[in-house]
Amino acid sequence: MGKTSIQDQKTSSISKKNKVSLRIENVVASINLGIELSLEKILEKYKDIEKKNNFPGLVAKINIPKATILIFASGKLVCTGVRLPRDIPIVVSKIVGRIEKAGIKIEEEPIVKIENIVVRGDFHQSINLDITSLILDSAIYEPEVFPGLIYKIADPKICFLIFSSGRIIVTGSNNEDIIKKSVKKLAITLKDNGVLGENGMKEEKDLDILDL
Repeated sequence: MGKTSIQDQKTSSISKKNKVSLRIENVVASINLGIELSLEKILEKYKDIEKKNNFPGLVAKINIPKATILIFASGKLVCTGVRLPRDIPIVVSKIVGRIEKAGIKIEEEPIVKIENIVVRGDFHQSINLDITSLILDSAIYEPEVFPGLIYKIADPKICFLIFSSGRIIVTGSNNEDIIKKSVKKLAITLKDNGVLGENGMKEEKDLDILDL
């Protein structure tokens, strides 16, 4: 196999200038079973479901797909640690099955809502956070307290953590398409103000989203 030339490396680097890699790190969902639960029954049935000190609910874990579920006596559950939104129904089916095997009948269809999707991203180029803090309205940048810039937007409701390395963390939204569009809009703003790569990016189609 031939070695990668310096020119090939440069070409690869340039090709990433208008690309951002995105990867889902965590999906948080709420589940309402519509009935009150006997936590004692669940604890008696399962040794691997825990009752933490000073915590009002139970903690259950599922290996495939990987997830942590918080179970409360009110019949409300919180699912976290899932990497893909499409895996949420699988997790719900598995945890409902376990609860029913503890002798608790669940007659209604669970109400499931994705509350938050946490995404990690990379612009593949550095960002000047000092200038960025002046460009973005309501941006907070205090490097002596936290190395990243915090940028919140109200519509759609999203929070960005932006780092000088070009990496970002996106949280606050429960919709993948909204996350993609918000990241593209941020990239266009940064590029047009000269803090991210070259100027000239005017439309969302000029930026490719990878991996999400």
